[in-house]
Amino acid sequence: MIMTIDQNIVFYGNLSELYQMAKEGKIKTTLQGSHTRPCKFWTATKILSGIKDAIVISHGPSGCAYGVKRAYKLTNSRNSGSPYEPVVTTNMSEKAVIFGGEKELAGAIREVDEKYHPDAIVVATSCASGIIGDCVDDVVNKARKEIQSEIMTIHCEGFAGEYRSGFDIVFRQIVDFMEPPTPERQSQLADAVNIVGAKMGPERTEVETDVKELIRLIEGMGARVHSVIAGDCTLEELKQAPSAAVNCTLCLDLGYTIGKAMSDKFGTPLNSTILPYGISATEKWLEGAAKYLGMEEQAAALMEREYAAIKTEFEAAKSYIEGKLAIIEGHDAIKCLSIAHMLERDFGMRAVIYNFHPWSTEARETSVDYLLETGLDPEILITKGTLAFGKYESMKQTEDELLDFIGGLDPESVVYFGSSLSFPHIPVVDLNAILNRPRFGYRGALKVAQCIKTALQYGFRPRSSLTKQMVFPKNSGLASAQSLTGKLAQDLPDCTVYAQKRRGKCFNE
Repeated sequence: MIMTIDQNIVFYGNLSELYQMAKEGKIKTTLQGSHTRPCKFWTATKILSGIKDAIVISHGPSGCAYGVKRAYKLTNSRNSGSPYEPVVTTNMSEKAVIFGGEKELAGAIREVDEKYHPDAIVVATSCASGIIGDCVDDVVNKARKEIQSEIMTIHCEGFAGEYRSGFDIVFRQIVDFMEPPTPERQSQLADAVNIVGAKMGPERTEVETDVKELIRLIEGMGARVHSVIAGDCTLEELKQAPSAAVNCTLCLDLGYTIGKAMSDKFGTPLNSTILPYGISATEKWLEGAAKYLGMEEQAAALMEREYAAIKTEFEAAKSYIEGKLAIIEGHDAIKCLSIAHMLERDFGMRAVIYNFHPWSTEARETSVDYLLETGLDPEILITKGTLAFGKYESMKQTEDELLDFIGGLDPESVVYFGSSLSFPHIPVVDLNAILNRPRFGYRGALKVAQCIKTALQYGFRPRSSLTKQMVFPKNSGLASAQSLTGKLAQDLPDCTVYAQKRRGKCFNE
């Protein structure tokens, strides 16, 4: 039983109440400096990195391109074995900032076209080129007549909008690469869907990823996936994408942006749902796709087969965890809302989202609206640490505040969904540590239910020194299961982290 609200509580109530307070300006919705997000340039280039055989030219200082290369392109190559695609910079100097960098940009476009012969070149503006007002569009329009590659400008200078706008602007603008549907293409793609709203490059070859699970389910009802946008999609796939039978969102917020743009411009239908964590969300996702594919009967048969395959184990796990309390770490708004939906609708648990920053009510408005429209209105707990200086999702202050709030709970009655770097005195389930995925779909629902059951059953046990050595290798700095080799990651004991006896000692020696 949750105890009485104390002085550390900023908000405790339902999501709909917090949403209304934020709209009325009755609660602070701005992020502190310590909670800063990536800039618009970073989020834009993250989406662009998922377009295959396309080269991004960063029009700005070299450091901007370096960050994008390290964070996205090299990670894509390392994860999947795909050839590295360069991120090019115009390397704006102090001189260029004073006199303009248009000449350097024109030269970079010609050099990239001649040297790499990409399908597409995307010029991404940085703060430097945006502030001085370089005529980037004029340079690009002139170059379009002189090069073989298709080319586009993305105005994504970091100072000119919050981080979310970088995702949105790219998803709206890459629609310009697309071609209107034709009867011939629509006939060829009548059994195909696009998965839209992806923000990564190639899939990891050795891991059963969530997107692969969605593709498996689509294929299981007799359809196919034309393209994952923008998850290693090609320019040709983008051109043909409007002719597919339907766009199915991956991330609702981002998928809705491009799905709405394609619907407005080309009339492509949109199946818009939250992340398909759990059975009910997965079925909603499949039913939405089947509606436009004309495969309602096939989808029903697929859902029956998929549930039958997990039924015995799932119901056994559900009977154990039903009625238990789940505290969900709220710093990833999209994920925590989807997890709350799964825990309440599929597992019969009571879900409380902990430290869902009020800022998220504006940044993730599409997902919040959807969740409320489905009739789910989860409890939200926000403590003072969320609005204080520090890393609010895993700092000692918020941990203390959570423990004060929940009181002396039996470890068998409550589980914490969040980062393994947080150490409340209750069992922890870290979904990011599930390397032998998927987490979506029926198989994902079973996996999560089993993780919760295991965490609760073994909540009395300390974390092992062996796990400590695996996750935090000596002399290697802070590591995680995500950084391990594919084979070792597959062999990890999944996502449960047992409870412990002393704060600050995440593992017993």
